Amino acid sequence: MPLHYTDQLQLLKDLLEDHKFDGFGTISEYEQIERLVKSLMANEQVDEQTKFILQEIYRYGQNGKYLRNAAEHVENYQNELTEWVDQIGHFF
Repeated sequence: MPLHYTDQLQLLKDLLEDHKFDGFGTISEYEQIERLVKSLMANEQVDEQTKFILQEIYRYGQNGKYLRNAAEHVENYQNELTEWVDQIGHFF
């Protein structure tokens, strides 16, 4: 059963929050972030402002899965993670 739009947003928010508070992410989490963002970008309910934010999150996921130091990657994105979590919270 496919996830509903709001469920996908909630899952994305949860993953980003986990990265922010845990200080690292796994390769499978970064891959899941990419899949969620791709699915949300294809959804007609998503407006252009949200798509812009999703593109930034996609780059975060893409870059994160190729780095050896996951903690450093998350540390470099702390401000963005806080901003993205807040913005996603306003979407639903």
